[in-house]
Amino acid sequence: MSSIKLAILSTAALLTVPLTNAIHAEAPKSTNEKVSLKDRLVTGLRATRPEDIQYCERVANATRTGKLPTKIVDSTYFWATAKKVDYPLPAFAKALELQCQRLGINW
Repeated sequence: MSSIKLAILSTAALLTVPLTNAIHAEAPKSTNEKVSLKDRLVTGLRATRPEDIQYCERVANATRTGKLPTKIVDSTYFWATAKKVDYPLPAFAKALELQCQRLGINW
């Protein structure tokens, strides 16, 4: 085998090893893990201040106890996060308030 072919073959082998390691490193540990509503709200709405986190906890608790319908919370969440703004929590809070007023829900 010529030295050029050997160099190309060894270079190709060296370049593919890191790619296979990176692909295997990206695999999730478990696909059965379920994210809580509170964690999804805090992360997706980018709540960082303590009062924002408390608001997300209030929404999650009200949803869990049945005071807020899950369908309204989810649809409002997806609407607010789809707006592609830096901080979607205020839009979520206002839209959820308007939805609750429209449906006569007091929570």
